[in-house]
Amino acid sequence: MEAIQKEDHDIPIPEDNIQLKSSIYYTSTTPSKTPFIINMAGLLDHRESYFVKYYTEKFVDAGYHVLAYDYRAHGETKKQTGSRWDKMVTKIFSDIHVVIDWLLETQKYRLLEDKIALFGRSLGGAIILTEGFIDERIKKLIALCTRYDYHTTQVKFAEEVIEKISPKYFIKNKPENNKRIFIAHCKDDPRIPYSNFVQIKEHLGLNDENAITFETGGHSFKGHRDELFEKVLEFLKDF
Repeated sequence: MEAIQKEDHDIPIPEDNIQLKSSIYYTSTTPSKTPFIINMAGLLDHRESYFVKYYTEKFVDAGYHVLAYDYRAHGETKKQTGSRWDKMVTKIFSDIHVVIDWLLETQKYRLLEDKIALFGRSLGGAIILTEGFIDERIKKLIALCTRYDYHTTQVKFAEEVIEKISPKYFIKNKPENNKRIFIAHCKDDPRIPYSNFVQIKEHLGLNDENAITFETGGHSFKGHRDELFEKVLEFLKDF
């Protein structure tokens, strides 16, 4: 593997006077223009957390530019916003549109044919299947162990919040879903029950090759991370 280079950036959110801390990753052999993978962290993770970093390195090694950023109340961004993620969860979700705006405005010279993919687990997957789903600028959505309905969480949110963060209120069964969306889940995930995966698959009308499961692996696909990545690369072939 080539040594990975990391380029830090601030993504401004002018209306709230904050900047999302982010990094772009690549190597000396990365083509000058590639599709971008935006690697979305899980709850309380950040751009240098193990699971995020593991797949950032995988995607970079496969020839992509990767962008990862710290949500409000996460990672370095937490220094500006504080740590009460539950008080700002709807903005954590909607910030993805600002990130896409910033990417298209500042990284056009690196971006191949406006091809942007979102890859993420847990909270990241929920952002992907809500605000990511409705943003047509995003060509590929890869959501791992994602919650279908936030009525089921231990943290109790107001109904108006739940409707802004639950994929069930955003996703639709469209003919193009099987070209655009890939989901995966481990049946023994202790955090997000397997039934959520089944509901998402049925709601989207996904084929089996776009909705894969593992019997074991928990919330982090332990023992299956490389196999999962190969399936994701196969999904991205027609990117």
